Amino acid sequence: MITHRQLSILNAIVEDYVHTDQPVGSKSLIERHNLNVSPATIRNEMKQLESLNLIEKTHTSSGRSPSELGFRYYVDQLLDQTSHQQQQKIQRIREILIEHQYNISTALDAFANELSIASQYTTLVMRPNHKQDIISNIHLVRANDYLVVMVVVFTSGHVEHLHLATQSRLDNDELNKISNFVTAKYNELSTYHFENDLNSFTQSVNERKFIRDMLETLQLHFDNQSNGIFMGGKVKLIDALNETNVSSIQPILQYIESNKINDLLNEMSGSSINVKIGHEIDESLSDISIVSSDYHIDDRLKGKIAVIGPTAMNYQNVIHLLNKIW
Repeated sequence: MITHRQLSILNAIVEDYVHTDQPVGSKSLIERHNLNVSPATIRNEMKQLESLNLIEKTHTSSGRSPSELGFRYYVDQLLDQTSHQQQQKIQRIREILIEHQYNISTALDAFANELSIASQYTTLVMRPNHKQDIISNIHLVRANDYLVVMVVVFTSGHVEHLHLATQSRLDNDELNKISNFVTAKYNELSTYHFENDLNSFTQSVNERKFIRDMLETLQLHFDNQSNGIFMGGKVKLIDALNETNVSSIQPILQYIESNKINDLLNEMSGSSINVKIGHEIDESLSDISIVSSDYHIDDRLKGKIAVIGPTAMNYQNVIHLLNKIW
């Protein structure tokens, strides 16, 4: 546990380092923050912080920079303060969905770019898992003798169009009957009961095969869509790093493009805002931080958003931004 004065000095070092991207000396701390203590006292407190591995001395300067542990200590204080603050939440994602006619892919892409502009960092938006959503209706429309379009409407307003190839020609009455049956049964789907209901519904081998194909197509589609990632401001990741840590770009991009980022964002839960710094993300990564939170499409359906930047990120602004989003 550090003293109140040491915490004030650590906070000042972190904020100055984030602002200037340069090691911070005792003289500049006194000039910028009007600290009512002598330079000798500041230097002594900085030595104490260094002994606790919260700040570190660089080889090229007499100043100090925050260590990964120092950033973590600073962020934990911010998160604790934020947890006690009441902020008005904004529901921007709903407005964007309406603007894009409930096309969730284009809406989430726009959302990622809007967050990147607001935060000035690279952002990720993870597509919500539509297995959590409720299907309100399924419509079947014949496109030609061998193709049926399945229109899936969710209670959230989201609509999906899926294609089904069929070897047997089902007329419009049969398609309407099938769509009504599957709509009624899908949200309470149980394999055992569904097979019994399917046998009672139709004796036609072709219709049973078609219905099973419908369910398999829905399942595969949701599995493929559930972890989709939309990125905003990719170039900002490069802009945010300097010549000393630019080598971090390739590993973090490889990490984002792998399934590891999906697993990490799913793990980063349990609080409204979550922060991972440097090696907390992955042993192969350094100089990078990820701040994540949830966004909601409705009371039930939610996804993950994340802001990615250097460890010397403006955490205060990013946490404030994400804390407002519902």
